[in-house]
Amino acid sequence: MLAENSVIVLRSVRYRENSLIVSCYGRQSGRISLLVNQAFPKGKKSGRNVFFQPLSILDVVYYSRLNNEIQRVKEVSPAYFLATIHHNPVKLAIAVFLSELIYRSIREEEENSNLFSFLENAIVILDNLHSGLANFHLLFMIQLTRYLGFYPANEWNPTELFFDIKNGKFIGYEPAHGFYLNREISELLGKVMQLPLQYPEKLALNHKMRIALIDGLTQYYRFHLGVGINFRSLPVLMQLFE
Repeated sequence: MLAENSVIVLRSVRYRENSLIVSCYGRQSGRISLLVNQAFPKGKKSGRNVFFQPLSILDVVYYSRLNNEIQRVKEVSPAYFLATIHHNPVKLAIAVFLSELIYRSIREEEENSNLFSFLENAIVILDNLHSGLANFHLLFMIQLTRYLGFYPANEWNPTELFFDIKNGKFIGYEPAHGFYLNREISELLGKVMQLPLQYPEKLALNHKMRIALIDGLTQYYRFHLGVGINFRSLPVLMQLFE
């Protein structure tokens, strides 16, 4: 039977000669894998592959079969026309990293409309952003933890100087278990938590601070997701912001 869904593209892999297998996050489905036939252009015609760029927001119609891990796409169209992300090299690098982050951290195949709306809104913000690009992924990473179930339990303050990675909260001493961020990085994390996605330019960071903070956030993700996350796209992103 045919099903309709709005999806966010996370990853695409070429399949056979002229097809794509695309990993997406759907409004009605959570994680979903799609098979796109006739994806690549022949002659002067444009192929369907142009739709499936990182973080593209699409409306798809597909043949839904309960026992199939991959659903075959019948129709595809943009749900939102991204004006800058795929044409701006810095934004594209951010999009590749964010799509990898979502791909590696969200595995559920159940509907979560709040999470989909958060992701959709974040993509639109990035598409319209004019300043503060170097900080956007940091704000996104901490805000995403709200939907992953391990957003920090409290806020940084002068009496709670260390961020306890294991317990997800700021505390006033260095915990014996050793999973924590030092004072400087903990304070930076506290500042990131206070800013909405729309205002990354208000975060004053140099390259060294940004590297230390992304390392701390990656540690936090690794601990709570229970997997050895290694972001392949992160080194490219960091080079752009040196």
